[in-house]
Amino acid sequence: MNTSDPADELRRLYPPILTTALVAEMMHCTIGDVRDKVHRKELPAMRWGQQFRFFREEVIATMVPVDPEEEPVEDEEQPEDTHEDEA
Repeated sequence: MNTSDPADELRRLYPPILTTALVAEMMHCTIGDVRDKVHRKELPAMRWGQQFRFFREEVIATMVPVDPEEEPVEDEEQPEDTHEDEA
């Protein structure tokens, strides 16, 4: 049984300073998602010319474990089905 902290695995796999692409890989999302989080101030970043750089520990700190007793939050809004059954 593996009881290690997932953050320890991320620390082992990723360098202390990350590119946008590495953060996207680390968070299993797209580069655009990472940029959106930076612009919404949900993810701290530093400017490096035209690019962003991230401290690994700050990225890990933004990854909050989910409480299984909380209501699930959808990642994206789903459009409502406006089609009625035709019979």
